[in-house]
Amino acid sequence: MGTRPLADAVDVNGVDFAFEDVPALHELLADLRAVRPYAIVPFAGAHAVLLLTHELVGAAFRDEETFPAAAIYPLTTGPVLGRTLQCMSGTEHRINRAVASPPFRRNRVARYVEPVLEPLAHELVDRFAERGEADLVAEFTTRYPVLVISRLLGLPVEDESTVRRWAHDLFYFPFEPDAAMTASGEFTEYIGPILAERRRRPGDDLVSMLVTESVDGNRLGDEEVFAFLRLLFPAGADTTMLALANTLTALLTHPDQLETVARAPDEHVAWAVWEGLRWEPPVGLLPRLCPRATTWNGIDIPADTPMIFSINAALRDPAVYPDPHRFDITRRETAMLAFGQGPHTCAGTWLALAELTTALSVLLQRLPNLRLQDGTEEHVRITSQVGAALRGPTALPARWNTA
Repeated sequence: MGTRPLADAVDVNGVDFAFEDVPALHELLADLRAVRPYAIVPFAGAHAVLLLTHELVGAAFRDEETFPAAAIYPLTTGPVLGRTLQCMSGTEHRINRAVASPPFRRNRVARYVEPVLEPLAHELVDRFAERGEADLVAEFTTRYPVLVISRLLGLPVEDESTVRRWAHDLFYFPFEPDAAMTASGEFTEYIGPILAERRRRPGDDLVSMLVTESVDGNRLGDEEVFAFLRLLFPAGADTTMLALANTLTALLTHPDQLETVARAPDEHVAWAVWEGLRWEPPVGLLPRLCPRATTWNGIDIPADTPMIFSINAALRDPAVYPDPHRFDITRRETAMLAFGQGPHTCAGTWLALAELTTALSVLLQRLPNLRLQDGTEEHVRITSQVGAALRGPTALPARWNTA
């Protein structure tokens, strides 16, 4: 792999990867990767290094010293979310993550399925099942993850639209700063009395777990809990919403695959979720920063260079996934890179997987012969929701058989 100065001309013109949708994104990423395992692209008025292979993206996630999360998140999320785990490194990160992570471990998450995840999925489907048709984005995927995280936190959701707005706006600070700051203030004010009550009388909800867990005598203070919740709420809602919608898009646009899953859900649902995450991860392009000049894997990188970890390119790398653009639930691959790697791997991985498999199972159980509405096939597509980073469909008009 030869070196190439970053000052050279960019490999893509006419689109800024920070703020704009990139048409035919997967084709573009594949073309760039066929030339080199990385590319130089416009990003927020600068030149960024876009990593394009499974090998490089995985290595970059694990190399916290060269590409520390703490170098970028205080700028991109800190003003709204506060000093979250993303802003921490070293001992501070280790202790805070250890205190905050027990409620999201695999064995703990398994206990949420029957009392919370399944009943909520059925409640939402009850609202539209008898109609025989619905936009699954508007009526299910945008609602389910927000209400799941609200119930797990023990939040009394009296105004669903406000809670959904908070979950959306908290995540969109660089693009809608005023709305994000407003959501941060409202959410913190709403959580304050609940946090105080859980400290006095802990229950079995996630907020109670956060205030009672300790590691080596360390507990989270109020601001640390606020910051964690301000991160958890949008991250747990928005990315899971997109992941669910993307998997449904894949299945509805590949009816043969959907039929296979519906015929034997116990055998195929989990693998359909993994293949959906591989085929179209909700976070496709993750920005980081290289704070110090270095030569890394043969790439000369000046100080303060924006980096983009192309998770979606890595998960369609033909060196790892044969025929990578094909959606195939029989692939039987766990696309863990969709949740990152290294010390900042998504803390909510197992919760997200439980939500996705539960939601898909309930939808297939309750909506027999699920399919796209006639004449909508060519209009259903996955597009960028935030620059080129977060991707998902804006609508999924579906039909199913009714009794």
